[in-house]
Amino acid sequence: YLQPLLASIEALVATQEGGDPLLHMCRYHLGLEEVDGTPSRTAAGKMVRPALCLAMCEALDGSLPDCLPAALSVEIAHRTSLIYDDIQDHSLQRNHRGTLWAVYGVDQTLNAGLTLSCYGRLAIQGMVGRVDPSTILRVERLLEHTVIALCRGQYMDLHFQEYLPPLSDYREMVRLKTGVLIGAACEVGALVAGGWADRTDARHFGEALGVAFQLQDDYLGVWGQAETLGKTPNDLQERKRGLPVVLAIQEAPEAGATLLATPGEAATAELLGLLEALAIRPKAQALAQAAADEALR
Repeated sequence: YLQPLLASIEALVATQEGGDPLLHMCRYHLGLEEVDGTPSRTAAGKMVRPALCLAMCEALDGSLPDCLPAALSVEIAHRTSLIYDDIQDHSLQRNHRGTLWAVYGVDQTLNAGLTLSCYGRLAIQGMVGRVDPSTILRVERLLEHTVIALCRGQYMDLHFQEYLPPLSDYREMVRLKTGVLIGAACEVGALVAGGWADRTDARHFGEALGVAFQLQDDYLGVWGQAETLGKTPNDLQERKRGLPVVLAIQEAPEAGATLLATPGEAATAELLGLLEALAIRPKAQALAQAAADEALR
């Protein structure tokens, strides 16, 4: 699915004669250009969500060309969310190069984010004349509500910095922030294929897979390798309430709260030591695996 997806993204945000700085920023973020405008596809991303959308459509005997605009819209929605996520997380790198805000500044990056979100909605128009209009409207409505849910999840994630969340709140945040969009990608694939009766199962599969993905991502945010991730794992330095920290708070609330409230590298090292002492690493791995097993079931 990668080549048709890349070709569709390239066509959606094609370079305009005379240049357009906002369009260039969008293309840089999508991995289509370098800072100097040189064409590139070295940072085009994994395309997991649109690939799942197309795979679900294909599995239900749908038409991939008919589904491609919807899959593209899913990917653009995801990539737009990363623009704001990087700003809020103060992330300096993504896919082994500078994040959009780190290169161009926050103010212009906000403009680029809104611009890219519009391209994502425009992508759905590629279904007109190929797919029943009622299906197009259902896809549009589903994706808009999905982005609202994603924003709620991001709100919860940021709000967690103000208190010590229980595991139940954390899991709901993960479902909204990551699971819902992957679930929607799968449901959209089912809808375009005409699988109205299959859409709920498709969504549940995607949501479970998304939860597993985020649990693993939180694990890598502490114990991952920068060379593999394309960015430095800094969740503990940022005092993020990811899965490892939430599990530690659950088992040692006083010690965890003290270290989370204490700035500096020494407290970060102590926090990592607490995670190791409480054997949080295998527990986090087990929860991620359980979510993946649920998706397979």
